Amino acid sequence: MNRLLLSFAAIAMLFAACEPVNTPAEENATLTITSGETMQLSHEAAIHTITYTLEGAKEGAVPTATCSAEWVTDIAVGEVITFSVEANDGDARVAPIIVKYGNQQKTVLVRQLSPDEAALKASYFGGIYYGSIYSPGKSNYFMHLSDNGFNEQGKDKPNSKYYALDLYAPLHEGDDKPTLPLGTYTLNTDDEPQIMTIGMEYSGYRETDADGASYEPSLYDNATLVVEEGKVTLTCTIQGTEHRVVFTGTTEIINALE
Repeated sequence: MNRLLLSFAAIAMLFAACEPVNTPAEENATLTITSGETMQLSHEAAIHTITYTLEGAKEGAVPTATCSAEWVTDIAVGEVITFSVEANDGDARVAPIIVKYGNQQKTVLVRQLSPDEAALKASYFGGIYYGSIYSPGKSNYFMHLSDNGFNEQGKDKPNSKYYALDLYAPLHEGDDKPTLPLGTYTLNTDDEPQIMTIGMEYSGYRETDADGASYEPSLYDNATLVVEEGKVTLTCTIQGTEHRVVFTGTTEIINALE
């Protein structure tokens, strides 16, 4: 019986010896997240940084950082904490990154936007219907997406963004007001207009300054416009940077043939 009691005592001492013990430096240090304990990120894949301080810690000491979400990867801890996020093609998502030092724990809540949330919200989508004047056998709509629209004289407003779209669609027939056909329009790099495409030569992006003057316009590297009932979504690349613009509402079209 004495041997059995001694064995239990030895096992208990062994487990106690294996339990982590905070050093005085860890117990006296103060961990602070200085970059904020919430982060809102774009839907795009990117590398992000969390900054922190460890007051009272021994020289060279760093915390640990972990995250269970599969879309948060490559966490590295040094003078700062860096991590990568994968591109988000679905709904918005949230994940906690747990930062620990000794018996202290901080949580950084990371929220990655959905593509629509991250998109520029356009307040205007409209343009002019030219029929087949410039495109025999096809309808031509010269349209703009903008966050601010145009003034009463039809001019660009100051501090605004404009996405010009030279669109070609099946020929409109009948006497009713022309409407932009629903569907997907893709960038056409050929000189000859094609149905359900975006003509490259007269399409592009421009911004205006505080006086309403336009900066040098940029052509699209690629572009796709999806026209749905009550919603328009433009996804394009300009000088290597992805732009996404979403408009919901009523399309304004002026008929140039009247």
